[in-house]
Amino acid sequence: MSKIKFESHESDVKLLNPFKDFEEDVQKVEVRRDPLLGDISVYNPYLKDKVKFFFRDNDQALIEEMVRESAKNCVFCNDEFERSTPRYPADIIPEGRIIVGEAVLFPNLYPVGKYHSVIILSKAHFLKLAEFSPELIGNGLLAARNFLNNIYSRDAAVSFVAVNANYLFTAGASLVHPHLQMLITPTAYSHHGRLVEAGNLYYRDNGSCYFTDLISEERKNDIRYVAQRGKWHWTTAFAPMGNNEINAVHGEECDYSILSDSDIRDVAHGISRVLYMYESLGHLGFNYSLLSVRGPAYKGSCRCIVKIISRQNLYPNYRNDDYFLQKLLHSELIINLPEELALKLKSYFTP
Repeated sequence: MSKIKFESHESDVKLLNPFKDFEEDVQKVEVRRDPLLGDISVYNPYLKDKVKFFFRDNDQALIEEMVRESAKNCVFCNDEFERSTPRYPADIIPEGRIIVGEAVLFPNLYPVGKYHSVIILSKAHFLKLAEFSPELIGNGLLAARNFLNNIYSRDAAVSFVAVNANYLFTAGASLVHPHLQMLITPTAYSHHGRLVEAGNLYYRDNGSCYFTDLISEERKNDIRYVAQRGKWHWTTAFAPMGNNEINAVHGEECDYSILSDSDIRDVAHGISRVLYMYESLGHLGFNYSLLSVRGPAYKGSCRCIVKIISRQNLYPNYRNDDYFLQKLLHSELIINLPEELALKLKSYFTP
């Protein structure tokens, strides 16, 4: 018997539909529960007919204007970069910044954690999603790992890492220029902390790692499992915490600092594939987080994981895709079924 339960239940909702001459209409609402945290996601297949209400097409003229106007004062672009971005003190990074290819890592001018870095990914001010190449993403992630090793060698108090991406204003970014933000902290922030705590409880109760058990179960079911590349396993989430959520789990390690170059190149390739698929779905904004924890207490219970979601498209007077359901009830609305999304994503991982 599987130790992981994929729980869901359906309800029939009756209403008199004005678009069907007030005939009785019955809609099925499915509620899914995340197997580890218990978080709720809700799916109504009728919403597929209203997807344009939630995600209108990107307005290309508006995007072009945004790129043109934002480039004029971008502190990450060419001439402005040297005089407008901070450096680390020499006792932390002798050169002040870490450079890998086009990626440049430096301190955030307004930190929200003990070590809060920004990582510029490209010299280009704007990229289409298909232009986020494995090399560009990988260089940024390598810079993050190199910085992490530096910090871990000097500060035993920090153990939790989140490497994060916000792309465009609809995803919460304040700048258009492609970049990452990295947090290295002594305290895990809320969702990361819940994952670690729940993983520890699962390990205590079952004697195995939830994340590797999950991959084994998803691989056996083969309805949300997408692909393996190197030691990373890619799936869609049974109960997503955001639109079109894609997950990756490293099969062995929980500590980002000890991942090999090939581990990082492999996860960068996967992220690039996911973003390519998002573009095919008509999306542009996205968020992702790569989560890590160090220490022998977590070796058996945790793994490095990646969570990627698409965000609202860019058009005049766009609506935010987080509302009371997400922000206050901490539940998510499913637009595309994870099982259908997995089928589509598989083709992007095929050589």
